Amino acid sequence: MDKANESLAAPTVLVWAAIGTSLAAAVLIAALKHSISGKTTAALNLLLLVLAAPSHWMASFAAGMGLADAFEISGGDYAPWGKVLYIVSAMSLVALLAVVVRRDPTPHAPAV
Repeated sequence: MDKANESLAAPTVLVWAAIGTSLAAAVLIAALKHSISGKTTAALNLLLLVLAAPSHWMASFAAGMGLADAFEISGGDYAPWGKVLYIVSAMSLVALLAVVVRRDPTPHAPAV
């Protein structure tokens, strides 16, 4: 790839991984220290999973283009875990919508 003056853009991928991990840790810390509701915690974690697929695509685009230009191949995602991430992200979107739409049970008035 050096001869073709192309790069795998490793710093971009490392920053992507660090941001995702940091955001997940922030949700965990917020849930533990600030006693946010289970619904909010679930929604935030699902949101991170929903955003994982498009951010993965953006982070890996430069590397794919570098490989495509250097070796005259398709720059598509050949890794099996890429498809798994897209499936998990789509399922998380459905689950996030279900969590957001679901109403909290109303507390019952005490019997007199």
